[in-house]
Amino acid sequence: MKFDLKIIIKGILIALCIYIGALLAVGFIGRIVFEPKSVFARTVKGFEAQKDQIQILFLGQSDMKYAIIPQAMPYPSYNFAESGENFVATYFKLKYYIDKTPGLKIVVLPLNLTCFSTTRLEWVRGKQFPNYFSYGYITYEDFRELYKLMGFKVVLKKMQSLLPFPDSRQMKTFLQNVGNLVRSKPIERSEIDDGYFKVSGGNVSEEYAREAVQHRFRKKYKFDEGSLTYFEKILVLCHSRGVKVVTLAMPVTDYYIKHAEKYVTRAALYERVVANPRFSPYIYRHIDYMDRYAKDHALFWNGDHLNFEGATIFSKLVASELSKIFEEMRKVS
Repeated sequence: MKFDLKIIIKGILIALCIYIGALLAVGFIGRIVFEPKSVFARTVKGFEAQKDQIQILFLGQSDMKYAIIPQAMPYPSYNFAESGENFVATYFKLKYYIDKTPGLKIVVLPLNLTCFSTTRLEWVRGKQFPNYFSYGYITYEDFRELYKLMGFKVVLKKMQSLLPFPDSRQMKTFLQNVGNLVRSKPIERSEIDDGYFKVSGGNVSEEYAREAVQHRFRKKYKFDEGSLTYFEKILVLCHSRGVKVVTLAMPVTDYYIKHAEKYVTRAALYERVVANPRFSPYIYRHIDYMDRYAKDHALFWNGDHLNFEGATIFSKLVASELSKIFEEMRKVS
C-alpha cells in the first residue's frame, strides 16, 4: 500500500492546528468565564473597591493570606497577599497601586525563614504570573528588568498572558469548573473576605514540615540577592511615599521551625535583614511571632499556615500591635 507523504503531512498539520485551537479555546473560555471567580481576581476586585479607604495593607504570600483577617484590624485594612507571591511580584504590584491608595499609612510584609531563598524566585513559573501582565502590574521597563533576573521564562509567561495556553494543572481546574457549572455547583468555593482566605481544620505533621522546608531550600542560596534586592525596592518605595513598613514573622509550628533552622536560623534572618544597615533604616518595626503558637497545632491548617481559629486569635494580637504603632505615629506627627 502506497502512502502519499503530502497527505500525511497535511493531516498532521490539520490535527496540530485543531489541537492548538482547542487549547486556545479552553484558555480564553477559562479567562472569560472562570477567571473572574478565581481567588486572585476576587482579591483584586475587593481591593479595587476599597483602595481609597485602606490605611493598612498586608502583602506577601499564602502564610499572610491565611493568617490576617482585616476586619479585626483597628483601621481600614486589606489582605492583598497572594499564594506563591515573592518580593519581586509584591514590588511590582505595590508600585502599581501605591499612588492609587491615598490613605495608606502602613504596609505589613512577611519575614519568615524561607522568604529569601532562591526557590522563591520560581514564582515566575507559577500559574498566577501571567496575571501580573494582564492586570498591568508589569510595564515594558519592568519586563526588561525581569528578563535580566529570570531569563527566557519571563518571555514565555508574557506570551501566555496574551495567548492563554493552559498547562496540565490549569486544564484540570478548567474541567472541574465545567463540571461544577454543569451540576449547578458554585465555582467560587473558597471564602475570601477583604482578601483573607479562610480555611478550617488542619493536618499538622512533622513529615509535611520537613518536605515543605526541603522544597523551599532545594536551590542554591538561602539569601538570594534577587529577593533581597526587591525587598529593598519595596522598602525604598514605601519610604519615598511616607508609608511605614512593619515586618512580621508569621506563626509556624515547632516542626517547621525545627527543620527550617537547619538552613536559616532566626538569629541569621534577623542579622541579615532586620539589623542590616541596608534595610533597617526603612523598617519602622519588626514583630516576631514565629513561635507564638508553635506547639498549639490545633491553630494550624498545616506546618506553616494558620487555620481560621488560629487566624482569628492571631489577627487580634496583630491588631493590638498596630494600634500601638498608629498611636506612636500620631504622637510624632
